[in-house]
Amino acid sequence: MSDELKRVSLTIPRNILDDLDEILESQDYSSRSEAVRDALRDFLANYRWREELSGPQRGVVIQVYDHHVRNLTGKLLEIQHNLRELITSVQHLHLGKGECMEAIIVEGRGERIRELVDKLRSLKGVKQVEIATVG
Repeated sequence: MSDELKRVSLTIPRNILDDLDEILESQDYSSRSEAVRDALRDFLANYRWREELSGPQRGVVIQVYDHHVRNLTGKLLEIQHNLRELITSVQHLHLGKGECMEAIIVEGRGERIRELVDKLRSLKGVKQVEIATVG
C-alpha cells in the first residue's frame, strides 16, 4: 500500500455520520479517516468479487429500500419480471415507516445475477443491496 495520502471531502447525511461516530467510540479506530478507509477497502473487495462472479450460481440478493420513493416499487417489480428466469422466490418484509427488505432467491449464471444486483443498486431509494452466492 502506498504511503501517499490524498485529502478528499465527503458530503454525507448527519445520521450516517452520527452512526460512524458511535462506532468509532466502541471500536479502536483513531479517526474517521481510518474507519472510512477500512469501509472503502471492503467496498472495493466486494465490488471486485462481484465483477468476477460467473458460471452457475445459487444465492440470495438482499435489498433494503424506501417504498415511499415515487415509482420505486414499480421499477423493482419491472426488474424482477425482466430477470424472472433467475428468481426462484422473493420474501418481502416490512421494516417500518416505509422501509422494506426483500430477500430474492436466485439461481443462474453469475453474470446475470450481477446484472440484477447492479440494476437494483442503481435505483434511487434503494438503500442497500447485498449478495451471497454458492457456486
